[in-house]
This record gives sequence, C-alpha cells and structure tokens, in this order.
Amino acid sequence: MSWLVLTGYMGAGKSTGGRMIADAAGAEFADSDALIEQQAGLPIPRIFATKGELWFRRMEERVIRDLVAREPQGVLSIGGGAVESEKTRNLLGRVADVVYLEADPAVLWARVSGSGRPLATDEARFNRRFARRAALYEGLADLTVDATAPDQEAVARDVAAWWRGRG
Repeated sequence: MSWLVLTGYMGAGKSTGGRMIADAAGAEFADSDALIEQQAGLPIPRIFATKGELWFRRMEERVIRDLVAREPQGVLSIGGGAVESEKTRNLLGRVADVVYLEADPAVLWARVSGSGRPLATDEARFNRRFARRAALYEGLADLTVDATAPDQEAVARDVAAWWRGRG
C-alpha cells in the first residue's frame, strides 16, 4: 500500500478529512503543515512573516519527502501550495495515491477569510492563486472528491475504501 495524500486549496478540509479517512482506514495520519510548525518552532503565519514563503516552501518539500519515506504508510495532508513544487509533484506521483479535495473558490474563501492565514488576506489574490493551482491539483490527482459534500464522513469512508482497494 502506498501513502494516501490529500491535496487541495486552503479551506478544502484536508486536515479534518485526512483524520476521518485515516480513522476509517485504520491508518496513521500526518499533517505536513503541523510538522513544519513543530520543526520550525513557529506557527505558519510567523514563519511567513519572519522567514518568508520561499523558506517555508523548501521546508515543506523536505518534510513531505521525509514523511513519504516512512513506514508504515498512512494518510498525509499537505499544504495547498505544496503542489507548486515540481519536486513534490514528481515524488507524490511516484509514491502516493493522491486525492484532490475540490471546492469552488467562493466556498473556500468563505471558510478561510479572516482566519489569519498568510495567503488568505486578499480575495482577488486568493482567487488568482486558486486558478494557478487548480490544474496542478487536477493533474496530480488519482481521485477527485467534492470537499463540500454534505456527509463528509461518508466521503471519508468511500475514500478509505478506494485507497484500500488500490493497495
């Protein structure tokens, strides 16, 4: 069985959905953003403010690379911008089953505006970034699911069953 990696734009529910899928599959769950914060000793907004986005992206590449090299495989939620790294996309394309949690950008903006996320402060920039990343999410995905479906627990069970069927 390979890693199951959840991708999608900020606010899609990767962390919450990842925990539900891991529970349904009886697997471990990891969140690359949480591990970055732990290793840096700073929350992501402070990382962006003090070290910059480039530093964060390099750290993100390393954390994801190190995670998917671990055994046993589990469910991994990655940050919405991780797919902008060609290294990360190539790695995940080789070693993971990737699920894209898809949602309309207006729904995602409603979920994250005012949240303190460093890349969710301006709606026009948020939408441009979404447009730039959407094709990357789609191109990497082995499965696309609706991140706004009313019964996310059922979606998690379906994704877990799909993943087990691939392993």
